[in-house]
Amino acid sequence: MPGSNAATASRLDFRKLFESSPGLYLVLDPELTIVGASDAYLRATMTEREAIVGHNLYEIFPDNPDSSEHVRGSGNLSASLQHVLRDHVPDVRPVQRYDIRLPADQGGAFVTRYWSPANLPILGPEGELLWILHCVEDVTGFVRVMREQGCGDALVGEGGAHDPAELQRDAERANTTLARLARGLEQCVAERTAELAAANQKLEIELADRAMLEQQFRQAQKMEAVGRLAGGVAHDFNNLLTVIQGYGDLLLAAEADPRKRARLEQMAKAAGRAVALTRQLLAFSRQQVLDLRVLDLNAGIADVSSMLRRLIGEDIELATVLAPDLGHVKADAGQIEQVLMNLAVNARDAMPDGGQLTIETANVVLDQGYAGRHGAAVRPGPYVMLAVSDTGIGMDAATKEKIFEPFFTTKEKGKGTGLGLAMVYGFIKQCGGNIWLYSEPGSGTCFKIYLPRVDAAVAETAAASPAERVSGTETVLLVEDEENVREFAREALSESGYRLLEAGDGAQALALLAAAPGPIHLVITDLVLPGMSGRELAERARAAHPAMRLMFISGYTDDAALRRGIAGGGALFLQKPFRAPDLLAKIRQALDAPV
Repeated sequence: MPGSNAATASRLDFRKLFESSPGLYLVLDPELTIVGASDAYLRATMTEREAIVGHNLYEIFPDNPDSSEHVRGSGNLSASLQHVLRDHVPDVRPVQRYDIRLPADQGGAFVTRYWSPANLPILGPEGELLWILHCVEDVTGFVRVMREQGCGDALVGEGGAHDPAELQRDAERANTTLARLARGLEQCVAERTAELAAANQKLEIELADRAMLEQQFRQAQKMEAVGRLAGGVAHDFNNLLTVIQGYGDLLLAAEADPRKRARLEQMAKAAGRAVALTRQLLAFSRQQVLDLRVLDLNAGIADVSSMLRRLIGEDIELATVLAPDLGHVKADAGQIEQVLMNLAVNARDAMPDGGQLTIETANVVLDQGYAGRHGAAVRPGPYVMLAVSDTGIGMDAATKEKIFEPFFTTKEKGKGTGLGLAMVYGFIKQCGGNIWLYSEPGSGTCFKIYLPRVDAAVAETAAASPAERVSGTETVLLVEDEENVREFAREALSESGYRLLEAGDGAQALALLAAAPGPIHLVITDLVLPGMSGRELAERARAAHPAMRLMFISGYTDDAALRRGIAGGGALFLQKPFRAPDLLAKIRQALDAPV
């Protein structure tokens, strides 16, 4: 439909098309009066159409008076326009400096600008010059970047008239320089892009590390809260178990009927299992009493290797990779054995079709970076690493997150309490160490334990000699806030010949000590008492009676207080729940020990 197309074309507003074009254009008449401008040009020169149309080009864009003569833009612009006016041919120039004056509301000062200019003649039917199309591109940023590279000045031409041949040579030199610098700019951009990519990758790693540390902190807080709860439960439960086991032992000793004895023995077994559970809870909450000694881990592993082989079965190979120059650690030998047994049992259960269990030791140094990635509780320094690895089924992320929590287990009902790894975690933390788990489904599991290395010789282990007798006639003061525990102890000591005095707190105990007509040979005090701690009571009692023996009992204690209490005079300790024979043997040991 040619007619329709012609009608559409006749309605086009070519001025609006020109003004909205993305290029930077001015339209000049032969007198160099501005008759049109594109929106892009107005934005680049910070001018308005109403303010420049109808005015002479040099009136609107004067030279910067502070510029030196050879860089004033009007000189080169004038030469280019005169060339177009005279010869009616296009004129292209190298990059030129032509400063632009800011609007009055912005101060009216001149700002430096560099332009890539071209002036094109618009001719009439007879070859007459109707208009000049002045085209520019703002290359200020490009020139600045090139000058930072030490080669931007080669782009910028000087003002003054040039003949066509010289202009052509200038343009060719500028184009050559532009091409070379464009390649340099591309290289700079590529290098900067690589730097930014590396910085971005580093930032992503830092953000990931931060998220991991936040997760570790939340997990540590949760474990700490659960530990406090578990310790409180164990404390109360241990007092109950002391009574249950104690009276059970007394009844069993006095019972001759086989059927009744069998029932009492079943009760005692159940109480024994409950005792084991409370001790595991105390281990998790880091409130168990440890016999800390300087140990050689390699020797401890060698001692339990045969037992571990029987424990894991014949279809699992046990391999040990032990560092020959392994440093020493300060830990409880019995708890180290329990750690190895628990980890071995878990590894066995993760390898139902057989596999390999590897126990490895090494001297390591945890630097500041490693410590920072694993939480504030990890201190840099020398450690001994104990690694237990298996080739079993591995764990997913959800399992790993909860694996050290008490009562969490992946085993079938009746095949695990979920306290084994919780106990391991608590013991390692109580020794000032750390434990980390590495596992993926189908790729096995590795537990890495780090215990602080100590510069001390391995402690000698003295063989314990059982007491020959447990009875006596001495006077014993028992300080215990649980009445049921006092009642049980009263019966056990009375049957063995001792004279027993009782107090429910420290104040009552001090009053009994002050009013006693004869000597009190031994004070047995719980470490956790209302009003006054057992340790404070012991210090005040020892100050008044230097020859008196001391003995602590507790089912719940912080280890620091216990160490201070024992260090204050050679006191013995008996952990709740205890049975009558244990209590009587420990009392006899305390009474027979030298002051």
